[in-house]
Amino acid sequence: MKPKAIFLTNNLYINSSLNEGGVRLCTEEYVKVLSEKFDIIIFPIENRKSLLYSLQVRLGLNKYQDFKYSNYTIEISKLIEKHKVKHLFLNQCNVAKFGFELKKCSSNLKVFICSHGNESGDLLHELTRFNETQPVYRRIFANWVLGKTLRTEVFQRLNYIDGVLTVSEVENQIENWLGAKKVLFIPRTIHYHPIAYNGTLGIVGFIGDLSHPPNYFGLKSVLEALNRIEKNDNFQFRLVGSGTSWGEKLATEFPFVSYLGYLSNEELTNECASWSFFLNPVFYYSRGVSTKLAKALGMGIPVISTSIGKRGYEWQEGQIPSVVNPDDMAREIMNLAFDKEAILHYRNEVKLIAKSAPNIEQLGNKLSEFIAS
Repeated sequence: MKPKAIFLTNNLYINSSLNEGGVRLCTEEYVKVLSEKFDIIIFPIENRKSLLYSLQVRLGLNKYQDFKYSNYTIEISKLIEKHKVKHLFLNQCNVAKFGFELKKCSSNLKVFICSHGNESGDLLHELTRFNETQPVYRRIFANWVLGKTLRTEVFQRLNYIDGVLTVSEVENQIENWLGAKKVLFIPRTIHYHPIAYNGTLGIVGFIGDLSHPPNYFGLKSVLEALNRIEKNDNFQFRLVGSGTSWGEKLATEFPFVSYLGYLSNEELTNECASWSFFLNPVFYYSRGVSTKLAKALGMGIPVISTSIGKRGYEWQEGQIPSVVNPDDMAREIMNLAFDKEAILHYRNEVKLIAKSAPNIEQLGNKLSEFIAS
């Protein structure tokens, strides 16, 4: 019989009625991997609801302040006692303080963060890359918030977090720098269910939340690069995802772009089946990983990615075209999107990648060794 463990998570990331997102996909994978070793008790929590909290969110002062711990600690401590729980897994870094609260109730409890990236990672980009897009009232507090957030992250890892599971090797190094006692990289899994592919020469596409700065930044950089080079008249760039105003803006600015909005799974499958290449334009280290890469590889669609966009993945065979900057991606698109042999070649490479990536059972064994050590 497996020992019981508690997986504490924001309800948003286990709510199947909400649109699929990267955090939700990584959450589901964490649960599957942990379930190889433990009988998991999922304990959902919700963000605070008050006028003060709404003001903190607006000003950007809510980092590591999203939950009212007293609403949950008594109930969780009773679960720990009832089921003799020795391992608590905290989904995302912003719930880390629960480790402090619950270790006061059970001194034998081991607390692990299932990280999707530390909060300070994206804060740093807001202060630099996207500072001009932030309201003035957020900029006033930004430097103070960044310093306080970093200090909080280090304090947590030094004092009451026993280990951190990460979604990329890059995050491993960041966690080491923050002072984590132990870290373990859990690669993304690829569920290979190839679609009825009928790639059309000259059509490429992108899927993602266009209101998310890393997505929009990468996408617009590539579109601007494509705008600077000569293109075949039949070239089409298809955009799929939420963030309607951002998608429509790009479609207006670049005549070769079509924005299709948010599609159902069936609509998405039919649309992607017509793309010669699926694009993964990630040009800087935001927190987390590009989960859309796993979606493309799982569907068996040829992919053009960046080197940074492949972080968080491991495979033994196969390769995909990888570039460093937007100009290189634009040139690679025009070199490959009209080449039938290249499309077929990279479709076969995607199959090799998907088949040689780690599965849940293998990651569960890796987790067992980590916990035992």
